[in-house]
Amino acid sequence: MTDTEIELSGLGPAAVKTAKRAPDRREAICEAVFQLLGEVGYDRMTMDAIATRARASKATLYRTWPDKPGLVAEALTWRFGATPEAPDTGSLRGDLMALVSFACQVSNSPDGEVMTGVMTAAARNPTLARTLYECTFESKQVLHETIVRRAVDRGELSSPTCAGLLHEVMHAMIIAHKLTSAEPMDEAYAAHVVDDVLIPVLANGAARSDRCDPPPDAA
Repeated sequence: MTDTEIELSGLGPAAVKTAKRAPDRREAICEAVFQLLGEVGYDRMTMDAIATRARASKATLYRTWPDKPGLVAEALTWRFGATPEAPDTGSLRGDLMALVSFACQVSNSPDGEVMTGVMTAAARNPTLARTLYECTFESKQVLHETIVRRAVDRGELSSPTCAGLLHEVMHAMIIAHKLTSAEPMDEAYAAHVVDDVLIPVLANGAARSDRCDPPPDAA
């Protein structure tokens, strides 16, 4: 018997049914949040609309999430908070191409549109700002560190090289391109980011150790 089964064995039938359904209910609510963010944006989305879309009562929403920023923050964590496995192609360029190509695909997707809208709202809300930092930097830092460490081990980069610089430059370029250019973020653009910017910046190895520290307002 698993720990979960042991825990549920002490509950009555109704409580067991509710406990088993809770993760599915939470997922449905987070999915409803993302659908509405894509359709109407953060500012026009209401808790009432989320409850209707998720087929949940407003009491259920407010019992777990007292306000909209907290609920959106959880939805962001649900969607983007996982740490993906670092690509391992055998070369720094191959790893960076896989990383940047995936980032471009996400940016081009409906999820990318949602993130762009939430970034605007996050400038006015510390809860969203902190969650964005956790989802886009903290949970992905080990991925960037792994790519840089493998490149150092292969002799492609000198040590030490700041993995935070990889994240900072890559995401700055992708976000700026999405907001200011109508040109597609395709494989040619990914190759430009990798060959013309990331590899020269990382190979330079000029990043000071303090550049690896998180921004003070994100702590």
